[in-house]
Amino acid sequence: MPTETIDPELIDLVDRAQAGDGAAFAQLYDRYVDQTFGYVYRRVQHRQTAEDLTSDVFLRAFRRLHTFEWQGVDVGAWIMTIARNRVHDHFKSARFRMERASDQTPEDPSPDTADDPERVAMGRDMARALGRALEQLSDDHREVIELRFVHDRSVAETAEIMGRTVGAAKALQYRALKALADQVKDTPGLSEIAALGIAGLVSLLRVLPL
Repeated sequence: MPTETIDPELIDLVDRAQAGDGAAFAQLYDRYVDQTFGYVYRRVQHRQTAEDLTSDVFLRAFRRLHTFEWQGVDVGAWIMTIARNRVHDHFKSARFRMERASDQTPEDPSPDTADDPERVAMGRDMARALGRALEQLSDDHREVIELRFVHDRSVAETAEIMGRTVGAAKALQYRALKALADQVKDTPGLSEIAALGIAGLVSLLRVLPL
């Protein structure tokens, strides 16, 4: 990624953090912690675990920041790659098997804040229905959709995070959206949007609070 296309303030923060400036790294943390936590939470569906893993992600990022270079993706995608690997490690761990056995109910990480109760209820119902549809997809299909449309990563960043070529990421995204459309085609409130095609689903993914 040419550095001339990147926010100069971000370049300065990374340079200072790589030089050992703790305050600069704290600003990087503030910039990326919410989207990192959101990604982790979507994968593990458990708030405390997501908080613990997110903390570990940034600890790893701090320790490895000297290895970061501006090549193809920005530092946010680099941190997301660390998060993805950390989540994969978690799923392999004995701790995950114990948590799964406890059958804890997924939590809602963000309360409704809209003023119109009817609109809130409708949006919540649609978000839940779409969330259930996403859970029926394969792991790769669900992840590419979440990275692209929930966390707003570019195709190149998504490819980097998932360890694929850009072409493979584009093809995976297309298949994932087709699979999601099949999942919601008979769901009230979502079937009409799915009937509009992939563009309709993309618009929905971008606006609903998943």
